[in-house]
Amino acid sequence: APIVFASAKTGYHVQSLLDTVLNVTDMRYLRVPTARLNEVVQDAVRRHNPTVVRSKILKIYYATQAQVNPPTFVFFVNDTQAVHFTYERYLENKLREAFSFKGTAIRLFFKPRPKKELK
Repeated sequence: APIVFASAKTGYHVQSLLDTVLNVTDMRYLRVPTARLNEVVQDAVRRHNPTVVRSKILKIYYATQAQVNPPTFVFFVNDTQAVHFTYERYLENKLREAFSFKGTAIRLFFKPRPKKELK
């Protein structure tokens, strides 16, 4: 979260504090295009492969933003049990870095990819 040193008594940096609050509020309502989100996720996976959990290798098929305030992202994966908490934190940090989500909560959910129905 951004830190702003201010003084109510002298008014030092009060405007800077208000600007920071407005900026963080704007970031809570930021809608990320799915294509751009998936580019960032693919780049993050290329830079740092997921860890193996219980002999399962995590595959992230795609991600989408489900809602804003707070920004909520849903990742469709092969196995939700294969998501290690450290990799979840890594993805969260990459999203913060790419989309300037400083000072706001981000929620990540991992769901199994929907099965295709055979006809």
